[in-house]
Amino acid sequence: MNVMENVLRSVLLWMFVANSTWHVIAQTEGNGKGSTTAFKWNATDALVGRWAFGFEHSVGANFALGLELDFTHRERFMEFNSGPQPWYPEERAIKRGLITEPYMRWYPHAYARCQGVYTAAAGFLGFARYQFVEPNTFGDPSWSAFGGSLQVGYQRLLGCWVVDGYLGGTWANDDYSGAYIESTALFPPPSGWRVSAGLRLGLMRQR
Repeated sequence: MNVMENVLRSVLLWMFVANSTWHVIAQTEGNGKGSTTAFKWNATDALVGRWAFGFEHSVGANFALGLELDFTHRERFMEFNSGPQPWYPEERAIKRGLITEPYMRWYPHAYARCQGVYTAAAGFLGFARYQFVEPNTFGDPSWSAFGGSLQVGYQRLLGCWVVDGYLGGTWANDDYSGAYIESTALFPPPSGWRVSAGLRLGLMRQR
């Protein structure tokens, strides 16, 4: 039920923001012919309690620049930072934070701007705080991270709607303040290399 509630809230929020952004884009004239601007929502992240929204704008015929903002609000399991300890059992905590992810894409065979197969390189910077469900004598820890990712994907325009699927790898370097870190039994792991894949949906304005 919590997953469905997260998805519903994310969809409703995205529809509201997308509608407002669409009207702003529609009233803005581009300087270059054939430029495109897309506003997208990461449908996959909604399944795990994250709300990711992004913009993408074409640069020339085969390149695009974008920015994705990922708002995190989900329950995580925390373990003592020196590893599982019988006298310090795992704790449940709510993680709230923001991840910013600027990226660049290359569409090598684009028959139209920002469409077709692409490769992407991205970096990210994130910050969050944890609030333990049960009171904890060590206090609530915080988290920060930076890293990058390489992806391949395919983006398709259906009318004014955008469908964007991707697959790649992400490397993250996490730093925790406090005595607890996210459980290392989680998948994907909270630090190091991981597989990243997903689906983004959105609206595109062509000028």
